[in-house]
Amino acid sequence: MTTATPNKTKATRQPTCPACKKRFRTTSIKKIYCTPQCQKEATKKKRRVFRTNRATHSAFFFHLAYECERAGTLQILTGHTVESLVALYDVYKLKLKANRYGATKDFEISHIHPVRGDSDAIGLFHPTNLVVVPTKLNREHGAQHYGHGLSINRNALVSKHSVEKGASRKQTVQRIIAFLGADVVADAVKIAKIQPTQRHKVLSWLHDHIDPTVPEQRAQLDNLDDMTTIALTGLKATLEGKESSGFTIKTTIFTPFDVMSQELERQAQYRPELTEVLDVICKRVSAFTAYHMSRTTLNEEEAQAVFDVLHGKPVDAIRDVLTEFVERHTSIMDNGERIPPYMPIVFKAQRPARVVATLSAPVSFAAELDAGAVLRFCSHQSA
Repeated sequence: MTTATPNKTKATRQPTCPACKKRFRTTSIKKIYCTPQCQKEATKKKRRVFRTNRATHSAFFFHLAYECERAGTLQILTGHTVESLVALYDVYKLKLKANRYGATKDFEISHIHPVRGDSDAIGLFHPTNLVVVPTKLNREHGAQHYGHGLSINRNALVSKHSVEKGASRKQTVQRIIAFLGADVVADAVKIAKIQPTQRHKVLSWLHDHIDPTVPEQRAQLDNLDDMTTIALTGLKATLEGKESSGFTIKTTIFTPFDVMSQELERQAQYRPELTEVLDVICKRVSAFTAYHMSRTTLNEEEAQAVFDVLHGKPVDAIRDVLTEFVERHTSIMDNGERIPPYMPIVFKAQRPARVVATLSAPVSFAAELDAGAVLRFCSHQSA
């Protein structure tokens, strides 16, 4: 008598692919996606969600929310790409480092084309339009505009992108991600390595637990960005009913010369004539200041001159100040020997005439701009 052979044929399943939502046939008990392409898309989506979640818990994006609330619109972030967001994060990091992560308030992020003022345009929160400068000079500068920068016409602003005063920062961050595009934000988070660091984590916790509808707590919420990490940790411990414990962060002391020379170098990619200013204040004096223990410094007049040229003034306007700067740093060496006369300062780069150009915007949010929206690089030609 012959024994029957068991049927080893595997059962066929018809699951629904979570990526494309189509049903497919498979004999595998583990297969989830219908094709490798669907699996890749699903993995990409998971990574995007993970990275955008990092953005929502970062102090950087909370700062963007603050700037949008201050300007009253998300459209100050118009025109951003992955590269420009990474560059903007570098500007933000320079301000943090220069202020020793909250130990001082000596430096601020300043607009070249102002957000406020009598102009028919509003300055964008874009690395092209921003510089890190001494707080005192920035406050005195106010809403003046010497030229250059990046702006959007006020007539192009639409109500659906407006941000009300007192709006939830967390909700504003979500709106910012939608405005910029989740893919753009995710890629920027990956490249810039934006993380919910200790300060970011504490800030996020406070934003989640402070009630903005209570006036006293709303006042605390408005001051969070200016508080030191130690103070933030102490506030969190107080709200939790715990005793705060302090800690220190290793920092480097930045001078106005350190910060503004870095900003001259960065802005020179948009305005080539600034390279010559940088050469004067760095290269011409470096051979002499190397002999001194003190670092190269800018006096009040020199700091103001560099501030002004960063904010759009023509380089020729500060020639006399730069000449005095070079004389001050190269006239005498440590051994008392007087330095021979140096070559006069001559700027070769010609300042461009007034230019109005359209800045291309990513496809992901180009449709958000109403017809007639104009982004402008503004160059004010000297008289």
